[in-house]
Amino acid sequence: MFDLGSEHDKKKQSDDNMLPVINMTFLLLLFFIVVGNFSETYMKELAPPESSSEVLTEKAEELALTADGKLWWRGETTTVSNWASQIQAEGQPVPVRVSLRADGQTPASTIIPLIDELRLLNIKRVALITVNKSGTL
Repeated sequence: MFDLGSEHDKKKQSDDNMLPVINMTFLLLLFFIVVGNFSETYMKELAPPESSSEVLTEKAEELALTADGKLWWRGETTTVSNWASQIQAEGQPVPVRVSLRADGQTPASTIIPLIDELRLLNIKRVALITVNKSGTL
């Protein structure tokens, strides 16, 4: 039996079989590029202390404190009074709950005065973010 189809039709048919593979490869490439960008990049240089309990806290406004005592909020250094005034300038009240992500090397002599300043703003609860024994937040 002889195939009477032209050589051009055979080449076109083999190319058509490769298009789904190429499309899927590009879709997977895009997927991994997008998913790779969703990883947590917030203050990677902080190493929170290890937790001594299994209690999880609810989401609250988050501040970060570096080992050298700099306070960070939304990727910028700030002070407690500037932080409160920026929140109020956005038309929001100062939150009653705050999460503090402090570096494990930050001395208590830096953290305690900061908590006292937050208390003066009528913040009722400051949760210190720690890592559990498996190393997750």
